[in-house]
Amino acid sequence: MIEVRGLTKRYGPKVAVDDLSFTVRPGTVTGFLRPNGAGKSTTMRLIVGLDAPTRGHVTVDGRSYADFRAPMREVGALLEARSAHPGRSAFQHLMALAHTHRIPRRRVEEVIEMVGLGAVARKRVGGFSLGMGRRLGIATALLGDPRTIILDEPVNGLDPEGVRWIRDLLRSLAAEGRTVLHATSVRRPPRSAYPCSSSRHDRSRWRTLS
Repeated sequence: MIEVRGLTKRYGPKVAVDDLSFTVRPGTVTGFLRPNGAGKSTTMRLIVGLDAPTRGHVTVDGRSYADFRAPMREVGALLEARSAHPGRSAFQHLMALAHTHRIPRRRVEEVIEMVGLGAVARKRVGGFSLGMGRRLGIATALLGDPRTIILDEPVNGLDPEGVRWIRDLLRSLAAEGRTVLHATSVRRPPRSAYPCSSSRHDRSRWRTLS
């Protein structure tokens, strides 16, 4: 479970996140819908400890991200489309992470097939399309078999079939009891969404029904 309480982030005079509070429960797919530049990515970075909040706090399963001894096994995150070295293959990228985090090779092979990169796993990441890069990022997030999954704009660069695939994947992960949060930039919430409880400063958050 992800719990965000009174989260605020300022960069000098600029307020990136203002008094944000919400809860993401296990077994659900929760969509974080806001316009571009409205603090989605900053919120994601705050959840995984890449930025420190000006005020407020975030916990994942009751603990701060910094308290996890094996964070990749607790929280899987996709925050950037192209975080892999362009000269490495997808397989090499995932194997390097697996070695660092003591994750077996068979798990690397599992996530490669899970995200549909089996045919290109040995090709250099620098030649990947945006959609293929997204799939690799999702594979990276799933590598540690985490209970909590955080994805920033996971459908960017995916074709309609890829969008359906990611929706089915997120639903299946939630059905296993995992906590799933994904951020999306849209002008209007989808029909399958309903308003999530929010502070007076944020009326653009919605929770999607899995």
